[in-house]
Amino acid sequence: MLVRNAYTHDTRVEKEARTLTGAGYRVTIVADAGDRLPDRETRSEADVIRVARGGPRVPGVRFVVHQASLARVLRDLRPDILHAHDSNALVPVALAARALRVPYVYDAHDLWLGRPRRERSRVYFALNQLYYTLVERLLVPRAAATLTVSPPIAQHLARRYGLPDVALVPNYPEPPATIGVRDIRALPGAEGLDASTPVVLYVGGLMGGRGLEQLVDAMAHVERADLVLLGDGVLADPLQQRAARTGVAGRVHVVPPVPPGDLVDVAASAHVGVSPIVPSCLNYRYSLPNKLFQYMAAGVPVVASDFPQVREIVEGAGCGLVVDTRHPAEIGGAIDRILADPEAARAMGERGRRAVEERFNWSTAARALIDVYARVTR
Repeated sequence: MLVRNAYTHDTRVEKEARTLTGAGYRVTIVADAGDRLPDRETRSEADVIRVARGGPRVPGVRFVVHQASLARVLRDLRPDILHAHDSNALVPVALAARALRVPYVYDAHDLWLGRPRRERSRVYFALNQLYYTLVERLLVPRAAATLTVSPPIAQHLARRYGLPDVALVPNYPEPPATIGVRDIRALPGAEGLDASTPVVLYVGGLMGGRGLEQLVDAMAHVERADLVLLGDGVLADPLQQRAARTGVAGRVHVVPPVPPGDLVDVAASAHVGVSPIVPSCLNYRYSLPNKLFQYMAAGVPVVASDFPQVREIVEGAGCGLVVDTRHPAEIGGAIDRILADPEAARAMGERGRRAVEERFNWSTAARALIDVYARVTR
């Protein structure tokens, strides 16, 4: 497997590696080097090799040199199958696969060409889009199998590249057998929370396009609750400043993230979990956010974006409310409706937890992954 990060908290890759190892495969994960991280280690029952960037610090040249280095490491491992995690892993994987004459799997964690520009310059973003348009057009159809995380992304890839089948392997959680509830108020950075005030929770990166500005504004429409933004990112300070301008500064708290294994226990102490992502780009519009299932696994009622694939989960399970998250008043109104009826909220949470235990869990996704590999090795 090749993943273009330092492989420290990539739960999808970890779950896939564990699943394939359990099915009898020997898995090696090649990743980018990171500060104070070992070049080699074993994680999730897989060997991990991290590759440092080399070459001159010249735009474009360093990128090409690193791509070649990754391809060489993959080739020297002499695998029977290669697995590209996202489009930025495709070129090294395809080069190694061609040299070894082995198949490769393409795993789209995101709709790569539908992602937002964020802080990148317009020129850089345009060149990046052009490059990956060519990469995907050339290499996605050549993959022995393609898999992804949500039905709309699967349909988009199949339509765009004429693929007969795109396997759906959602990034469902591994729900703990029991929940050891950990009070959010006991976390570092959450000291300002009042023990008697309901907690509205957001977990995830604090970055643009995810509806966080609307969520902060929504607190002005919530009668009585504190908002905890459990995560970090470039918007941490701007969101606090926005809360001050909106008049809810004392009710919005940015709290550092917790380890993935602790997240469900911490989330279980919240009263509402919010997945406020807005359709700021096609990737977000087609997404099936991990946080949605994390809230459900924790037994917490949810307020989520009214996207078809999200509505199907939330309304099908009866675990919360969906709203147009572009409008703060709608988010605030949904939060208030849930908080106003504790019995109904408790029932929503229980139904969400049950849905994760029965359907939306990694065991279900793991079977789909094993089926993909069975076809590739047939």
